[in-house]
Amino acid sequence: MKHSVSRPLRRWLAALTIALGAGQVGAQTDTMGVVSATLAAAPSCISYKVTGVCFFLRCTPFGCTVETSIRVSHYMPDVVISSFNDQYIHPWRDVGGAVSGIGTSVGSAMLSQPLDASGNTGEAKQSVAEPTTSKSADAIGNPVVLINNVSTSMVIPGVSELMSFPSTLPQIMQEWATAPASLISNVPSNVAGWMSNPSSLMSSISGVSNVVGGLMPDLGSMSPTASSTGNRSNFQGQLQQFKGMLTAAASAGGGGNDMLCPSSSDAFGVYYQSDADSYFWRSIIPLELLYVGSWLPGYKEVSKTAGLTTWGSLYPRIGEVVQQHPVKASAVFAKRISTIITQPSQPHIYTRIKGKSPRSYVWFAQVADPKFSMVYPLPSGCTTFGDNDSASLTSYGDGRTTQTNGHIWNMWTRYECCKRKTNIYLFAVP
Repeated sequence: MKHSVSRPLRRWLAALTIALGAGQVGAQTDTMGVVSATLAAAPSCISYKVTGVCFFLRCTPFGCTVETSIRVSHYMPDVVISSFNDQYIHPWRDVGGAVSGIGTSVGSAMLSQPLDASGNTGEAKQSVAEPTTSKSADAIGNPVVLINNVSTSMVIPGVSELMSFPSTLPQIMQEWATAPASLISNVPSNVAGWMSNPSSLMSSISGVSNVVGGLMPDLGSMSPTASSTGNRSNFQGQLQQFKGMLTAAASAGGGGNDMLCPSSSDAFGVYYQSDADSYFWRSIIPLELLYVGSWLPGYKEVSKTAGLTTWGSLYPRIGEVVQQHPVKASAVFAKRISTIITQPSQPHIYTRIKGKSPRSYVWFAQVADPKFSMVYPLPSGCTTFGDNDSASLTSYGDGRTTQTNGHIWNMWTRYECCKRKTNIYLFAVP
């Protein structure tokens, strides 16, 4: 038996459907959600363990003695990496959205034209045979490091690492020396010119530096904006809960309640923002094409199996990847950004996360071996990207998509240290 629906009711139902759909499109998370997702992932990500013993020498007028402290290793959720289409639907609504608004303004001023939205997941460009995904992205210090940080400063993207990029040319050319000889013929003449004429490369970089220098007041507002937007008073209880997890892991691992290595990242610090890096993230100045990995298929892929990948290439580290699945594409972008912000002298506008090395510790590893956990839309434990699921009925990202194709990841990095007992460090075992 058919039931008829009146025209006014049909219109009302249609309007309701549109309204509900609009609400889903705007689905995002906030700082409380980021902290909650970090807590949820902590048990599988911290990986606390005692790795040895450090020995120190203490001398007094009455003689010398040897003192020891425990050497430990564990992970910290240093940075929150987000990928998104534009500032208005940034998945980290309160912090990322505010930072992205500044980044878009800076990028527009750099290029002297408005920036278009980045998203085109699943669209095949006419000149490209395979579907590509384009996204904007950023990397912001996770607020939970407030509980385990020796100091906090305002971090914003800068050009100091970019200015030293030409010093890496010998290493890049050494890599080209081992690549197939025919590969160099694919490199555009302007890029090949940079290889043979470093002064020309330096001139291009200096030009960017001068432009960025004029926009420093705007860039300088990124970190204070992020910090003031992510109201710390709202999640103090969750921060204490995370600290409890860390100390419990340390106690269970045999390190004692207080044996933890401080994080090197700064809460709410902006280490990377792709719109402020538009010259390079959008490949307007294609410095990433200097790398062999940008030209050699199957080389430096986001993959756990050599020669097999269903994810995407690590290079070039730009805002476009050949990948139709939005979650996998986001994971590739997160991996690309992790290799930028953890290394010196990369061809981007960013600030590197580097060890603070407080004198009260002896360090064996800082900001090492990144691994990732999803923050949004589905909080999950830690994983290493690159599983080959080509023969599987389901893909890694199935069930984790969003209508806005915005995703958030935590980048956890490994620290290994021991507390300094005296100024005279002898050695550690093992």
